[in-house]
Amino acid sequence: MKAVKSIITVCLFGLLSLQPASATANPTINKDEQVNAILEKTGFNKLLQHVPNFSQSVLKQSSGALEPEMGSALSAAFSQAFATATVQNDVNHVLKAHYNESHATAYLKHLNRPLSLKMAKLESDTNNPANRDDIKAFSAALTNQPTTQSRSTLVERLDKATRTTDFSIDMQTAFFKAIFIAIDPVMETDMRINEDELEKMVNEVRTSLEEGLSNNTRLSFLYAFRNISDEELMSYIKICESEEYRWGIQLLGNAMISAINQAADRAALSMSQNNR
Repeated sequence: MKAVKSIITVCLFGLLSLQPASATANPTINKDEQVNAILEKTGFNKLLQHVPNFSQSVLKQSSGALEPEMGSALSAAFSQAFATATVQNDVNHVLKAHYNESHATAYLKHLNRPLSLKMAKLESDTNNPANRDDIKAFSAALTNQPTTQSRSTLVERLDKATRTTDFSIDMQTAFFKAIFIAIDPVMETDMRINEDELEKMVNEVRTSLEEGLSNNTRLSFLYAFRNISDEELMSYIKICESEEYRWGIQLLGNAMISAINQAADRAALSMSQNNR
């Protein structure tokens, strides 16, 4: 699970790394164009490209608990079920089903604000391998000289507004749950896990991830905005706390989890058909 945590955390932190905009959002843009613009400007399209690798990484972490033949069959089922194009289609379907023109237009306007673009660039820099040693040194320095309480409070508030930690946990637990959903049709009756047991296991995984992922997000934000004043960071937080921004973040998160759940069902169907 540690390897999966590392991969997803890196990608999720860069989720809101925006592409430079050549112009502000066009209020006459149609639904498809707005949805595509949101996926592009938030970096969500890049995240979707990593979904097949995420699913296989989860399987690899769980391989010790599966029979080799079962692991091989599940890997093949996941490869098909979590294909990038299919997951992208599922995400698009959810986004369009819950599309709101006024919210989408305002969300894109927020993403194109100069301050949003500036802060997103700083966030993106934390994913640059060239900064890895610098981030480690920064982390070590925090041990001897902790950040101020005011900055810690702002970082926690930003994490809550952007759902960075929550989304990472949601994704990882959804992938974990997908394994059990997929193998359920081919398990012996007395070996199957009922829904209550599965939810209990998922909640235990969620709890085990919370502290580590929260700390990762905190470090990433502290590093990214180390040269930004509290006042400017607060201005950015207010953007992220706006109704339209929260609408966009929540919708993207729901679309991703829905897509993972649908992929799990496809994998279960594939396992069932191959077991006949």
